[in-house]
Amino acid sequence: MKTRFTEQLAFTLVELLTVVTIVAVLTSLGLAATRGATEKTRATRCLNDLRQVGTALQLYVGDNGGRFPNTSHQGVSQSWTNTLAPFLKTNFLGRCCAVPNHRAKLTYAWNDALTDATGLGIMAATFQKPSTTMVVGELATNQVGEHFHFTSTRGGASRISPNQFKAEVNVQCHNAGANYLFADGHSEKLLWNDVQIRLNQTSPNLLMP
Repeated sequence: MKTRFTEQLAFTLVELLTVVTIVAVLTSLGLAATRGATEKTRATRCLNDLRQVGTALQLYVGDNGGRFPNTSHQGVSQSWTNTLAPFLKTNFLGRCCAVPNHRAKLTYAWNDALTDATGLGIMAATFQKPSTTMVVGELATNQVGEHFHFTSTRGGASRISPNQFKAEVNVQCHNAGANYLFADGHSEKLLWNDVQIRLNQTSPNLLMP
């Protein structure tokens, strides 16, 4: 014979399923929050990497008569990673932690529109809008170069299309956006929609100094 105490402790099937459902929902919310926090941490670390490049860039320009670093396929001495190396911290890897399986050695790439035809860096004094001119962006996962190929993509034109830009840049590396370094030394995350608007602006736009 059941006691009244036992009857009070008994759970119905509906009550049990309700408890299981609540636990599942709370677990799902916890995992989503954890994933969101992890992605935010990765984006912040990436942004700090680009800020470090920005500081190194300003130091390099100051020591080289106002000229930006070289970048071309003409030899290792022409790589921005080598010219900025003395100004970068020893722990700088040049890789965004959000894309650990990226095929390239570096996941950041230089805007090749900031050099002349020989790969020589242009003068900082020639920039019209340094605060809106991209210097470094995140490399698309199917690319391996240490700089973008915007000038060859344009074929001599003054701008490239959003689709051409997206073929070179990992524009949604961090959810709906990516991190960028600009010619004045500051870094920020831009949503892909905002980048498309900038690319469609009249010159100078995101790429042109």
